[in-house]
Amino acid sequence: MLTPAAQSAGLLHAAGWRAVVVPPTATPAAFYRALATALELPGWFGANLDALWDSLNDLAQPTAVVLDRWQVFARSQPATWHRVLGVLRERTQQPPAFAVMLS
Repeated sequence: MLTPAAQSAGLLHAAGWRAVVVPPTATPAAFYRALATALELPGWFGANLDALWDSLNDLAQPTAVVLDRWQVFARSQPATWHRVLGVLRERTQQPPAFAVMLS
């Protein structure tokens, strides 16, 4: 049985999006690692907000990131979560299409 996050990613993929699931994490290092793996970010990705912004701006196709059990990170790292969320939110305002789904 698929998780809700995987089901959401499947629906997004069927609608033409590149959809990835980022598993739950509790630390910034683990979050950046999981996101880099899911999005297949380049080796130069530096696991910080500036590198995240640069990497997200290099995406060439409509991409959706499904953050599975996002509350784990948000509760354990509230200040970092809000900064990361701000970068993700800002990226949604630029082409190509980019979406974040909290699952």
